[in-house]
Amino acid sequence: MLYKVFLVEDEIVTREGIRDSVDWASAGLRWCGEASDGELALPMLEAEAPDILITDIKMPFMDGLELSRIVRARLPQTRIVILSGHDEFRYAQEAIQLGVTEYLLKPVSAQDLLDALARIRRQIEQEQQQQEELRHLQAQLQENATVLRQRFLLDLVTGALTASEAIDAARALQIDLIARCYLTLSVRCDVTVDMTHLARLESYHRVRQVVAALLAARNDVLLFTKDVDETGLLFKGDDPAAVQEAAHQLAEQIALVLTPEPSLALAIGLGRPVERMAAIPHSFLEACDVARTQIRKLAPSRGGSTYPPRTLLALDPTAVITFYAVASCRTLNRSWPITSPTRTATRLSCAL
Repeated sequence: MLYKVFLVEDEIVTREGIRDSVDWASAGLRWCGEASDGELALPMLEAEAPDILITDIKMPFMDGLELSRIVRARLPQTRIVILSGHDEFRYAQEAIQLGVTEYLLKPVSAQDLLDALARIRRQIEQEQQQQEELRHLQAQLQENATVLRQRFLLDLVTGALTASEAIDAARALQIDLIARCYLTLSVRCDVTVDMTHLARLESYHRVRQVVAALLAARNDVLLFTKDVDETGLLFKGDDPAAVQEAAHQLAEQIALVLTPEPSLALAIGLGRPVERMAAIPHSFLEACDVARTQIRKLAPSRGGSTYPPRTLLALDPTAVITFYAVASCRTLNRSWPITSPTRTATRLSCAL
């Protein structure tokens, strides 16, 4: 990567000497412009956003220190190199306070300038590496948080947590769980045409993505994965009737979006609203039973898949898809034997 360099110098001989005496490309740099004073340089600097600014201190109209103040405020990522005469060294302290990266005394040789620019390049590259490592760490933390969130919600709806345990865990995961009433919804789907295991998993994952997209702007619904082909939703609110109406509306939206899918049978089951956290598993059991009964009616000849629950898509759907994409058929048959029942014509049904 070539880092962009811009020069501001009022002495034309010095400006052209710096411009023409350095092999910029060999130094990993690209000359992107020059100006004779800070005022003329500003619009060009904003347009180019150089990585490195080299500027003289004493110039007419706008000197190098004033230019450095403005650049530091408007282009904080730009490194600044100050060129100063011996009689101007008193400006060094102010330049340092402005965050100037290098301070070079005139006359400056091409080698001295290249050495300073090389130091700046290393600083930029080190910071970029640190930022990349930070982004990677943040992505890992986010992924871990997602896994923990999914595990918590699944434990909550399956009755593995007491109310106090659920409240403590929700607080640790920054989930707003406390409400006056709760209601669960189960979205169950089945592929009804012949396709590969990978394609089937992608179809199930696409259903989950559609549901997640419909929840993007809502904070009253929590989404979790119960099984490969079943997605759960936990509604919460202050009024049972309002929560039930919100669940009905969302179920209709899901059905409307997924109706054009010719290869899917879809069933949506709702549990009854409950007032206590301890009763959430009862609501979810009802929702699952309704959805399971409906899907059997829609695809009666399918025996169902023997995917291990809570181990495939419960944590990371994309990991399973990737596994199927790279694994051999022999490995698949040995690890997870999957039945291949007769497919049926698809139909959409919601049990509300």
